[in-house]
Amino acid sequence: MSLVGIPNAVEEFSVEWLNQVLPAFDPTLPLVSKCSARASETPGQTAEIVFLELQWAAEDPSDLARLPTKMIAKYTSQNQQVIDEIINVFDQYRRETSFYRDFEAPGLRVPRCYYQAFDPSRQAFVLLLEDLGPAESPSWAISSQQVSLALSKLPALHAKWWNHSLLRDKDYFVQFDDASFFQLGFNAAAQIAGALSEFIEEVSLTEQLMPILAEKQEVMQSAFAQRPFTLVHGDYHAKQLFFETAAGGEFAAIDWQFPFVAQGPWDFARLMVLGLSIEERRAKEQELMAAYHQALVALGVSDYSEEDLAKDFRFGLVISHMINVIAIGSTDISLVAKECSDLGVEWKDVMLYRGQAALEDWQVLPFIKTL
Repeated sequence: MSLVGIPNAVEEFSVEWLNQVLPAFDPTLPLVSKCSARASETPGQTAEIVFLELQWAAEDPSDLARLPTKMIAKYTSQNQQVIDEIINVFDQYRRETSFYRDFEAPGLRVPRCYYQAFDPSRQAFVLLLEDLGPAESPSWAISSQQVSLALSKLPALHAKWWNHSLLRDKDYFVQFDDASFFQLGFNAAAQIAGALSEFIEEVSLTEQLMPILAEKQEVMQSAFAQRPFTLVHGDYHAKQLFFETAAGGEFAAIDWQFPFVAQGPWDFARLMVLGLSIEERRAKEQELMAAYHQALVALGVSDYSEEDLAKDFRFGLVISHMINVIAIGSTDISLVAKECSDLGVEWKDVMLYRGQAALEDWQVLPFIKTL
């Protein structure tokens, strides 16, 4: 094994490795007697995924009934461009392993974490997670009903951590006043936006907005600092969500690589805009936003008006679009394009045009210029 405790290839997820790491989760677990490991056929954008099937050296039927026979492992991307341009810059591996170490029950369902490890000297990591099956992710082909359900789960997360001082102590969260992070993000998005027209049509709004965001970074962060904050998933979209199926399972959110301490509507904006067609979003956004606001109030959030929500939603549109622009320019976008095509979805619509339409509808460019 090239890194102690951190596999770097599918075959390194062995019986021996599992029996080394699982006692840290529960020292009463029996030994694993057999394990088969299979790489995901759908490559992750920032990490590799492995499906594990386990057998246990346990004879008591009651023990066998409680033991998981499937697990999911995430480990270091084998794409050096991803490491150089994304992970080394934005530190997702440290952020996600730290999140799973400290937040077992953040306010919405997350996979149980059996083991996590991170080596900062090599930007290497591993997560050993609960298999959420028979729940399934719709990937980019999420339905409007699933979007509504996932949005309805956000108030419990956001209300639980509303202005909670503990969040400000976590250096692995992206804090709303982290000048270095936002400078990197906005500058990268501005640079990438300047080249988008070489391979994507109708990008003028993105070309205009991203450089202005880079110029207005300090002003925007000053505005963030005046807003209430909470725990924000940071990348709350269809591929990160699992839903109950006819066979069972339950809703859950995965991929906590970009947890923010920021405004809750950032999560809301990201899912609603990426998950709904432009027409669906226009038809449903006011109803969905009203339901989100009402749920926050019912859960104890006070002094937060619908006007406050609208302002934070606009900021959320900005952050979501920035993330998408960086993803288009710094990851292998052909993976997203193929996955979308296989699902009958147009990747440019999901990753760019839906966001641009929302930015236009909500007059975000004039809003930013007035800050």
